[in-house]
Amino acid sequence: MIFFLGMTLFHIWRGSVQDILIFGISAAVIFTQVFGLTSVGFARQPKFGAIPIAVVLVASGSIMFFAERHGAWNWFVILSFIPIGIALLFYTDAKTQLVETVQVLRSRWIWVIWAIGFGFIEVVAYLGSKIYDDLEAFPTISSILDPALDTALGRAVFVIFWLASGVYLFGVRRR
Repeated sequence: MIFFLGMTLFHIWRGSVQDILIFGISAAVIFTQVFGLTSVGFARQPKFGAIPIAVVLVASGSIMFFAERHGAWNWFVILSFIPIGIALLFYTDAKTQLVETVQVLRSRWIWVIWAIGFGFIEVVAYLGSKIYDDLEAFPTISSILDPALDTALGRAVFVIFWLASGVYLFGVRRR
């Protein structure tokens, strides 16, 4: 939650509305769940089969393929998954939790270290590119991805990969 809050503040300072929405809403959702303020949602985590997931992936990829970059449809696809993601995260968790195994704890720490390291590198690159006015010496992730996202195929592949990774991380795929 602290990471998402920090990224929200960073994007407020940066002035990126889309990133403020993504990280700010994520921080708020995590906050409500961590402190038990969430009393709405599904009785258990929803699961979906491969066909509905594939339809959403192909439809989103198709829209991104034909949509103008930074156009209304592009924003619609990206921002429409925020409420969907929130809805998929709101479910009643088990009252008692299993004791986490060493593997789970190790995996959690690896993800935390990776996320903090990745975020730190991005902040340094962003600040370096602004201070020295040199995106080539200090490339940010968005400047590295921009050439691919300027193409229709690049946008389609990116959104499909992004959504598929979300399906994996949220665990909504029926096993």
